[in-house]
Amino acid sequence: MWLIHQQWFSSKLLPAMPRRLRWLARSIYLKPVDLADRLRGPNGPVAPPRAHNASGSVIDFEASGSAERGVLGDLAGLTPSSRVLDVGCGMGRLAAAMSSFLDATGSYDGFDIIPDAIKWCSDNIIGRHDNVHFWHADVRNGEYNPQGKIEAVEFRFPFNDESFDLVVLDSVFTHMLPTDMEHYLGEITRVLKPGGKCFATYYLLTEETRKLMLLKDSTVNFKQHFGSYSVTSAKVPELAVGYDERYIEELYAQFGLTSERHPGFWCGQQSRWSPDSRTGLQDVLVAMKPGSSAKMPQRKFVQSRND
Repeated sequence: MWLIHQQWFSSKLLPAMPRRLRWLARSIYLKPVDLADRLRGPNGPVAPPRAHNASGSVIDFEASGSAERGVLGDLAGLTPSSRVLDVGCGMGRLAAAMSSFLDATGSYDGFDIIPDAIKWCSDNIIGRHDNVHFWHADVRNGEYNPQGKIEAVEFRFPFNDESFDLVVLDSVFTHMLPTDMEHYLGEITRVLKPGGKCFATYYLLTEETRKLMLLKDSTVNFKQHFGSYSVTSAKVPELAVGYDERYIEELYAQFGLTSERHPGFWCGQQSRWSPDSRTGLQDVLVAMKPGSSAKMPQRKFVQSRND
């Protein structure tokens, strides 16, 4: 965890590596953790090998998923009867926590662009009521699926209009460029029910976060600037993407979404939406699709604009 949160590692060393070397290095430095897990023996529910976990840090798989489920209840109104879509579900960290949480009227659908992740989830995570499902989306991403057959801007979510109460994107828009991200946001708006909510994490760039990056108090440094967004490396742009907060606010407004921002601790601030380091790294926007009188959950530490 210490290594992953070092700016020199995430914003200098990783972008300088060829992609194959970058992924090989990840596997190598996580293999000792897998070995330690095996030596300790079975310890709770099944969890994916960390060396093959394309998403998520060196964390407690079960506890982090449960922590995120709790945050979704606090911020986005998640209940056992919610119909949930997890965009970029990875190795099923949230899915595993949802499988025993949902009742017979709720459901969970997760899709990801990494086929190995979807295979592991399909083989190992089962809902009590046959209401947990996984889908592979062969969408191209320069870092996570460079051989994908479908461009993100052309991908239509395989679900009907107004199908979900909650859409979750955990560290997805942090790896997508604006045109693709805008298209996904349109799809999210389409599949959300009126009054439904979207919980999405970002690196939001404000006057304060830019100052903190210069002081090297952030885990990521966005050095290459392109107007509404910035990246850690122009050579590998989808490795990490930060967005200007005003641009995101205006984009949400264009889709008719109302939103609240909850800062994370990625740039040195104390997380305002979670005291738990397993869930509070990135900034969060919780948006609501109009069409219901339901109010957004109110939180004590919601931060107003600071720039």
